[in-house]
Amino acid sequence: MNQTYRAAVAAWLDRHWEEILTDIETLVRIPSVAVYNDPDTPFGNECRQALETALLLAQKYGFETENYENQCGSITLRPSDHEIGFWGHLDVVPAGNGWTLTAPFEPLRTDDYLFGRGSDDNKGPLVGVMHLLRAFEELRIPTRHGLRLYMGCDEEKGMHDAIWFAQNRKPADLNLIPDCGFPVCYGEKGILTLSLVSDLPMTSIRALQGGKASNMVPDEAEIRLSGVCAEKDSGRVQRTVRDQCTCIHAHGVPAHSAYPQRGINAINLAMQDACDTGLLASQDVRALHFLSEITQDYLGTRLGIAGEDALSGITTCVGSMMHLDDRMRIWLHLNIRYSITRDGKALIAEIESSAREQGFHLEEVQDSAPHYFPREAPIVDRLTHVYNEITGENRQPYIMGGGTYARKLPNALGFGLGGMPRDEHLFEPGHGGAHQADEGLYLPNYRKALEIFAMGILEADAVWPVPEAGT
Repeated sequence: MNQTYRAAVAAWLDRHWEEILTDIETLVRIPSVAVYNDPDTPFGNECRQALETALLLAQKYGFETENYENQCGSITLRPSDHEIGFWGHLDVVPAGNGWTLTAPFEPLRTDDYLFGRGSDDNKGPLVGVMHLLRAFEELRIPTRHGLRLYMGCDEEKGMHDAIWFAQNRKPADLNLIPDCGFPVCYGEKGILTLSLVSDLPMTSIRALQGGKASNMVPDEAEIRLSGVCAEKDSGRVQRTVRDQCTCIHAHGVPAHSAYPQRGINAINLAMQDACDTGLLASQDVRALHFLSEITQDYLGTRLGIAGEDALSGITTCVGSMMHLDDRMRIWLHLNIRYSITRDGKALIAEIESSAREQGFHLEEVQDSAPHYFPREAPIVDRLTHVYNEITGENRQPYIMGGGTYARKLPNALGFGLGGMPRDEHLFEPGHGGAHQADEGLYLPNYRKALEIFAMGILEADAVWPVPEAGT
């Protein structure tokens, strides 16, 4: 590791720290939740506003920028035929409920935290990489490759931006994704999403709603039933009676669908309580009991898909959204993260068989195959060494359940900027993290992470080959 460059970057970050945090706050104020409703603005006006704002910030610092049909954008340092790309994203998950420290899109800064939706996932890391490229230019740190930061707008919902880019533009020779925990994520589990839909309409359920995003453990759910039973308030479940109907409202704990053990599923709480009321018609009991069993754990046990492998761990299954359609059929959306050695088609067949037996069928099936970057590639160990040398830790590369742009791009792996221990004393359970209320960027970690990432860029630039002319 070049200690001279490390010291220069560290001093540069200290001088420009206020600018970095101000730029993050500027982007956090934009409620950039992706929506698909306008062919001229593929991910909605807010995502386009976030992209345009980020590109204007980059232009202010002297970068060349490009907007790729509002799918994504880029800023470039030393354009070249051979580049290293960095992919961050400007879209965020929905705000959710339960914020206590600030409103989701009103950034709040303390000595140690910057709060707001997207501060940690992924606007903070994206802004950090932009400023690191600026530091490399101002400090005249040489690189063999061109360096390009891509700014996506649809990472949280479908990654259609990266899919579009890979099909319509030339991806970089190597792609580093600053959207995971350090040191190096060289693989990601498969992600299977689908909806279980009841074959028959519900007759005793008047309304049913829960969850806001596929990749979030739902923190709110509501079921309204015909008939009257005893009211109750058990803390997480409230049951009230009005107009000859019983309304069940459940409060869970949100978490990322990749780590469901950190949350409490409000859909499951509401369904279990509905089954306990005695108000459900027989076929409705059967349907809700089946779905409550599915959401009872996060292993997919009821569907027959529980399993794990030594490489990537357990398969997880989250019932993340539910609703009644206009034919009064129940839809339960599942977000499944399956082990890297499993076959997605076989999982779908197993789920379909279990569903058919209970009067359900599958809709909206989408399978994103597992991603694997060769563990033996020298860059994996070089980047891991950078992290361990700077932090004094001894972490190892890993495979995760989260999904990032790495799975849609060639020669891609995750490298930071998160995963370091942080001060959690401010937070209630289920608060403070990505996809949770009171999402916060822990600034002492962020400052160190930028230094680590800068040195990682230099290691990647040194170890990743630049093809000789004519090859």
